[in-house]
Amino acid sequence: MKNMRIAVMLMSIAALCAPGWTVAQTSYTPQAQLCANGSGTLCPVIPATIGPDPKTGGAFDYPGLFRPLPTTPDDDVETPFDNMAWQMFVALNWATNASDLSPPAGLTAPRPRVWQSYRKVSALFGDSPVRASCTNPLGLPVFNIGSNGHSQPAPNNEEYFQASTNLPLIDINGNWAIYERRVNDIEANYLLSPNGQTTETLTTLAGQNAFIADKTNQPDGVQFTASAMVPNGANGSIEIKAAWRIIDRAAGDDPSRYYTESALLAVAGDLVRGGRQICSTVTLGLVGMHIIQRNQVNPNQRAVFPHWIWASFEHVDNAPMAQSPCNVGDKDGCGTTHPWINQESCGTASPATQVRYSYFKQNAGIAGTNIRPQALLQLDADRSEHALKAEYPWNPRPPYARDATSKATAMPQATRCWQIYPTTQQLNTQWQQALKKQNSVLQNYMLIGTQWGASLNPTLKTQLPKDAVPALLSNITLETYIQNYTGSDPSLPGPGSCISCHNFATLPADNATSANFSFLPGLAQPETARSKIKTAR
Repeated sequence: MKNMRIAVMLMSIAALCAPGWTVAQTSYTPQAQLCANGSGTLCPVIPATIGPDPKTGGAFDYPGLFRPLPTTPDDDVETPFDNMAWQMFVALNWATNASDLSPPAGLTAPRPRVWQSYRKVSALFGDSPVRASCTNPLGLPVFNIGSNGHSQPAPNNEEYFQASTNLPLIDINGNWAIYERRVNDIEANYLLSPNGQTTETLTTLAGQNAFIADKTNQPDGVQFTASAMVPNGANGSIEIKAAWRIIDRAAGDDPSRYYTESALLAVAGDLVRGGRQICSTVTLGLVGMHIIQRNQVNPNQRAVFPHWIWASFEHVDNAPMAQSPCNVGDKDGCGTTHPWINQESCGTASPATQVRYSYFKQNAGIAGTNIRPQALLQLDADRSEHALKAEYPWNPRPPYARDATSKATAMPQATRCWQIYPTTQQLNTQWQQALKKQNSVLQNYMLIGTQWGASLNPTLKTQLPKDAVPALLSNITLETYIQNYTGSDPSLPGPGSCISCHNFATLPADNATSANFSFLPGLAQPETARSKIKTAR
């Protein structure tokens, strides 16, 4: 707990004293709104939209965060979005079937969280062609790392490749980060039966072709169910993407600092060195979470487009800040002050020596940060074919990425390239304190940022994307290697922006019909789902 307080304090100081933010402007302090129903206490109400936000009611073209820091609530465009993000995070991490419990019980009850009751994408689109056949006598949640049958990871179940680049992330213990995706019933029902038409299901290519042929769906195409226009109204479609790491007490991990889950790790044999499947009981610690909810067109918030609300959370111990980070309010896009734009690395890190980071090893002696791991193409001793094809094979025993971590550039030394917006960091402190009072492990998590669709003023001289606020938003655990990419150079990965990237999503049935900012319909054709995401990025 002491380490967490120190880490938060250091991050707060870094954000408030960073170039571009003046000390005088930080005298304004935004206020945490702990529940969407206005009760003033932590609660299980999943908000449907943001609260009042005067700056979003004007013209469509506006400067977003490229303005002086707010001095009053009327100038504070970001806080309503950030409060909504925290409200979603807390409510979704409330214990299932415990909405009637008080915060201490609802936040600490030993049962799955609300979001873990949502359907996995495999329940909608089907499982990977090859999965491990593990027995599960304890009935644990199963994390399936499946393959396509040719020693390549398949995207249908849980994954160890980041969607943004098809690259893995390795923690300091030498284990892969693991990812899972879930959707609420509202989105699941739309995917299965858009507009009530089961024959037009978006979960199969045949259904998508029928959807495309139905002219009543034109010109809008896919339109996921949107939320109500009041904060505590009906929720819209919600997608969750969670990042986990394997907790290893013997290596020094402290499970009490994480939301944890005991799980059965099942890895297809053709992804494992030696060819034998992995069936192992592990403790997983939550390290990252994307939450997105489809928002509506609101005439009172004309500057906010119906491009979903995107909230990204991380564990406070994930990675340090860069020594010379960019700030999200820099009109120049960090281009002249720190030349990190469209560069993989953002220079050296500035770690707190007393923090045991999950994805940054103190005194590792590795040059560069956020460097992509090298693929492993060598054969096993028996020269088996599967080892040649598996670029990032699993070791049969933990640490599961052992052979990769023996290479100098394999561990990315993950580093945060962008400062957290100052008012966001101030809210983080307030929410963490409120959660600490309830003895909730959620006190060890922080909001990286909340993004929404917009059209930034075209006269702004910025290198950054102009269709979202903030312009760039990346989660260290989910988008390690693309934090600085703008999407302006086709030879480089796509933008490190949730909205700018997901704007590329189309239905694989024709590769043209918009999928309304969701890559999930791409799983109807899993053979190309990864390549389409990679092309978009």
